[in-house]
Amino acid sequence: MSVARKTLIFQCFQKYRYLTSAFDRPELQRMLALVRSGEIGCIIVKDLSRFGRNYLEAGDYLEHIFPFLQVRFIAINDHYDSSRYIGTTGGIEVAFRNLIYQRYSQDLSDKVKSAMHMKMAKGKYVTHCPYGYMKKPGVKHEMIPDPVAAPIVQQIFHWTIGGAKSTEIAARLNDCGVPTPQQHKGTVRSDQHSAPMWSHQAVIRIIQDYKYTGAMVNFKCENATIRAKVQRKLDKSQWTVVENSHEPLVTHEEYEKANATLRKPKHTKATRKERVDLVYYCGHCGRRLRRTFGLDEYLSCATRMYQKDTPCARIHWSRTDMEKVVLEAYKAHLAVLGEQYKQNWEAPEKDPLKECRVQQKAISAKLEGLDSKNLSLYEQYRAGDLAKEEFIQKKSALLQEKENLRQELEEQRQDEERLVQEAATEDSGRQALKEAADSLAYSDEQLRQQMYGAIDRVVVFDNDELEIEWKYSGGCFDEKTEI
Repeated sequence: MSVARKTLIFQCFQKYRYLTSAFDRPELQRMLALVRSGEIGCIIVKDLSRFGRNYLEAGDYLEHIFPFLQVRFIAINDHYDSSRYIGTTGGIEVAFRNLIYQRYSQDLSDKVKSAMHMKMAKGKYVTHCPYGYMKKPGVKHEMIPDPVAAPIVQQIFHWTIGGAKSTEIAARLNDCGVPTPQQHKGTVRSDQHSAPMWSHQAVIRIIQDYKYTGAMVNFKCENATIRAKVQRKLDKSQWTVVENSHEPLVTHEEYEKANATLRKPKHTKATRKERVDLVYYCGHCGRRLRRTFGLDEYLSCATRMYQKDTPCARIHWSRTDMEKVVLEAYKAHLAVLGEQYKQNWEAPEKDPLKECRVQQKAISAKLEGLDSKNLSLYEQYRAGDLAKEEFIQKKSALLQEKENLRQELEEQRQDEERLVQEAATEDSGRQALKEAADSLAYSDEQLRQQMYGAIDRVVVFDNDELEIEWKYSGGCFDEKTEI
């Protein structure tokens, strides 16, 4: 392979043990991508289990994929070196080792689950303390009321029993400046673009949490398989509930009364659809706009329900009107790009890459000519037609000229690499502009579906002002458009 190959010493970190597949680990996938691109020629691991614990997948890589890609694989503790098995397989010993490692992983998972279930049966918490509780100092898996948050939980139950709606309770908490559970815990989400705020969902989660009666509720969900990324919810009949496990914050009677006031929505089977239009955000608080439905779909900011006198209340757009405005802005961009394509790309231009390669051929021809001159000088010197001093002088001049040409040739080759990259970028830009020019012939419905692929977000300030942030900047789209 033309790409320089290198040896990679691969370490499988413990934090990736619980992903869906033994081979669905980010760093392993990055390594395999380098293997496929030819940048890695040898992989060294501590033992075969560090590479993978699925004996079928591991065997497929060791016996088929790596030999085909000419990659050497070494497992130090298992005394395995694929260079010893060229043209053959590792035999039953390697397959048996991979099977043992897989069974060990499965057995370890079962033991961990068993230990967790034993803690659950004793009423210990095994995940986290809910809002209103804190870890008991010096004691693992036990919790006690949090002196700061526990009164807030009790007040939420009292307000609910008194007839207050969840949105009203959330607004009261925000007006009083009560820190949200996230703020109280001191955590910050990496994808958070707005200030934390109490919402009706947070209030309902507290009211519906049976743990506040003093009972420990565990095993509400589980992993379907080892290393599964997504857990599945279990039926209430499968939960592990242990009464009187910790100090209650509310009585069972208060819990039942509070939950009786909640609206019981009809449960329908959810169908997940990929939404490409989740790009509308509030320009004041940064939250994604919520949807309400009537004769049309309307977009507004949820902050207006939980905070008084907020500028977010000025936002109330119908989806139809919003898309009309955004679509007109998108069509204007396409028109500009179409004109840019006609002006810059349809006219023939000189090819600098072709000229660079012509220059390289000319320099290479000069270098070959200097080699012939050098040989001719030597023949003249041997024949006695040139004195030694004159021969040395002319030879030195030829060598210097040759070195200068080599440097010039190297510079031309570097220019060629740069021009190749620029040509690739220009081709990509040309294709984008061509697609934009072709899109002008599309119908409004087709453009409406296409425009969301070009939009990063639409920031709405009120019913008269919004700002579109495009995914593409520079050669394709301006970064922002204010309307």
